[in-house]
Amino acid sequence: MTRDAPVISVIIPAYNAAETLEDCLRAVGHLDYQDFEVIVVDDASTDNTAAIASSFPCRVVRSPSNRGAAQARNEGARLAQGEVIVFTDADVLLPADALRLLEENFRDPSIAGVVGLLGSKLRYTNFASQFKNLWMYHTYARLGDRPVAGRGVGLFFTSIAAIRQVVFWKHGGFDAHYKGASITEDVEFGQRLLTAGDRVLLERRLAVEHLKHYEFAELLKTDLKRSFGLAKTWLRKAAQAKRGSVSHKYYTSVPWSFILSVPLAWLLPVLALLSIARGLGPWLAALVSVYGMILVLNWAFLSTLYEARGLFFLVQSCLFLPLDLWVSGLGVLWAVLDFLAGRGY
Repeated sequence: MTRDAPVISVIIPAYNAAETLEDCLRAVGHLDYQDFEVIVVDDASTDNTAAIASSFPCRVVRSPSNRGAAQARNEGARLAQGEVIVFTDADVLLPADALRLLEENFRDPSIAGVVGLLGSKLRYTNFASQFKNLWMYHTYARLGDRPVAGRGVGLFFTSIAAIRQVVFWKHGGFDAHYKGASITEDVEFGQRLLTAGDRVLLERRLAVEHLKHYEFAELLKTDLKRSFGLAKTWLRKAAQAKRGSVSHKYYTSVPWSFILSVPLAWLLPVLALLSIARGLGPWLAALVSVYGMILVLNWAFLSTLYEARGLFFLVQSCLFLPLDLWVSGLGVLWAVLDFLAGRGY
């Protein structure tokens, strides 16, 4: 670490986070960095989140009402004393070298922000948790292989993301129209950075653990909401560009192979019904072909799953993937109908 290393402010929004916040702050307490502050923004929790935060050496700010992660992060950033702001979540464990890795990247004055990854290792071993965690790991890790015109990546992944404070406020912070838990406001903010030409790097060495346990139904619900949010953001930005009010670059971690697989997944139940109603034969062959296309298109992701969890997990994932794709398509349809009804967010 250089003698003129920047002061860093770590911002943690928390809403009913009592289950994980203690582990999160304990990890923060082991950060190998000299000059940093920690600000926990309790977004009007109804559990003992504030009491847990107050038992650690950090500044605790309580919102008067539950306003969502975007506003909570902005509120924490307004109080930040650091030249660099680091955003993380109350269910994330930072490794000890996290701030040192970030500081190392910020020595380059051309870098506006740095993001890390969710690590491939997760303590929860059930299928839904592992599938979602490995999906996030795979889709973000691959972005480092395809920087945008040499400028890094066009996203700002707030499980672990850092930015120069002056750049953050140059863009007005996170869009406060986003309510509730973090879904896509970080994606939208990253796209604004990309559009402005501000350089954000993906630091592969910085991998955090996400203390998120998913059940099967919760995983599908999360993917439904995320596809809804991503589609709504795209529709809103596309409409603004058409009106000439903004020139916007769109960027997402979702691979094109996954996007192209969504309509194929919607074909599967149709082909299955036709196979039953009109006999097997060509309709069954079509069903098998479409399912095979889905697996081929997503083989890079499926390979990641196989390498991490083995053959049985791969078979489970191959069976689950079409359902996840179908639900994601439902989120897109929901977003289109909602947007046409005049709701931009």
